[in-house]
Amino acid sequence: MSSLRGTWVQLRPITAEDLPELLPWNQDEEINSLADGDYPAEMAAAQEWLTQILSDRYRKYFVIVLNDEVIGDIELDHIAWRSGDAEMRIRIGRKDLWNQGLGTDAVETMLNYAFKRLNLTRIYLRVYAHNKRAIRCYTKSGFVGEGRLNSRYGKILLMRITRSEYLDKEDPQTTAV
Repeated sequence: MSSLRGTWVQLRPITAEDLPELLPWNQDEEINSLADGDYPAEMAAAQEWLTQILSDRYRKYFVIVLNDEVIGDIELDHIAWRSGDAEMRIRIGRKDLWNQGLGTDAVETMLNYAFKRLNLTRIYLRVYAHNKRAIRCYTKSGFVGEGRLNSRYGKILLMRITRSEYLDKEDPQTTAV
């Protein structure tokens, strides 16, 4: 699979060469308090994890690249091909690049891929209610609230966007009367 281009970032499939870059993020408490996922903390586990990801047809996993440097990762997980649903996760591991719109660019690039190339119909996600930065990113990208959950780590907001909502946001003239 080739890479996907956003306005500033590029999404490309993960490779074994990316693992040394991702592992420190997996061990960072602040990043882990905001991101939820099954990220390995050691290289041996990371190799197994990568093999599993690359062979899973219900998952599309990319690294986020800016100027040839890996700055984060993004994925579609639990892809239900029949219903067209998938869960999205993203993290920008480079904290010095937070609050610069790069996450929004990556999310919008992934949505374009999900709806136009994979032909999915609904993308959903979970985000901690205290993660205001992520909520702003998702809202800018067209996600809307769908519900709330309580977890031992705090309140979780459920958000989603459908293909029709995405296409209407992309071309507002299609909804004009």
